[in-house]
Amino acid sequence: MKEVVLYYLWQQQAFNRESLQTINGQAVVVQSAGILNANAGPDFSVARLYIDNLEWHGSVEIHVKASDWKRHQHHRDSAYERVILHVVWEHDQDVYRSDGTMVPTLELKSRVNSSILFRIQSLLESKQPSIPCAHLVSQVPDVVKIAQIERMAIQRMKRKADEILELLKHNKGNWQETAYQCLLRSFGFKTNQAGMEQLAQALPLRWVRKWCDDSDQLTNIFLHQAALSQYLVNEKPLLIPPELENRRLNPSVWRYSRIRPTNFPHVRIKQLAILLKQWQADLSWLLQIQPIEHYIKQLCAEATNLGAHSINTIIINTIVPLLTAYGVYHRDNSYQQHACLCLKEIKAENNKVIRKYNDLTFPNSSALDTQGILELYQNYCTKKQCLSCSIGSAVLKKQPLFVS
Repeated sequence: MKEVVLYYLWQQQAFNRESLQTINGQAVVVQSAGILNANAGPDFSVARLYIDNLEWHGSVEIHVKASDWKRHQHHRDSAYERVILHVVWEHDQDVYRSDGTMVPTLELKSRVNSSILFRIQSLLESKQPSIPCAHLVSQVPDVVKIAQIERMAIQRMKRKADEILELLKHNKGNWQETAYQCLLRSFGFKTNQAGMEQLAQALPLRWVRKWCDDSDQLTNIFLHQAALSQYLVNEKPLLIPPELENRRLNPSVWRYSRIRPTNFPHVRIKQLAILLKQWQADLSWLLQIQPIEHYIKQLCAEATNLGAHSINTIIINTIVPLLTAYGVYHRDNSYQQHACLCLKEIKAENNKVIRKYNDLTFPNSSALDTQGILELYQNYCTKKQCLSCSIGSAVLKKQPLFVS
């Protein structure tokens, strides 16, 4: 037995609830199982239940064995004083609060049908490559899939926004420097993201602004800092300040194998320099609510030859997370709503992962769907977090859950 399985059983109330009693014979009626807590503290918060006809509001703690309470040092943690019910698979020890009162304990071992445990085990130990429920997901209604994918898309946007807000702290609240670093990372297009992140540190935005009137000069400065001087656009001498010279990258950071020539790092750097010159190194537009056509227009420059796919990728991986983070920072939901709208207006992505889910009839009408699919794949399916997924729960509900 694992605690994650007990979380599922409690959250879904997937056990025999007839004549429910604590180990001391106190009658228990569950009104609300509570909300699963992903942070420190008891496992479920704001639970509501009756114990011997007395209504209780508080937290619920889950353990495989009751003795885990003491083993985890909960008896020394004041956060667990508000636990109103201790739910365990096996009761092997009474547990007490710091004031000496016993914590009511509910044992589940005799109340769960073996069929549901077998079903859970089969799902978690599935030999299906990467998607554990692939052979069962056809049983799940489309509405469940759609709702889960939308949740995953929002979760992905929030996760990326949190990363940007951490970067903003490092940049001491400088939004344009943060946007610049995110933009450069995006121009790495997966294979060279790490190199472009380092390049953003090697040539900060304040220096870009000193050369942004001359795209050739700016391109050469970028290439010099990237240790790609063999691709300089002309032979004009470069006067590099010592501060920048000391930040020059090691050429080994760049990857050229297994990528198309249009994706070579020196090609992307030249495109970026042209755009930065066009914008006069002013990136405030990345943080503004504008029609998606405005973002596309800003990224279009005849000399860059950026294709529609590349532009969409930059919007998905740079503009959408920046708008979300900016909205979170300023507590303005309109930015996140606009970011969602942008994803809905972008064509669905097409890659090896997305095609796996297409074969299973998952929603795939826009980039909002495909971003949700990628989040589902990376953080749930490959990690077999089926019990935290509404699709996994729907699969399990196709079998009897309760002891008769």
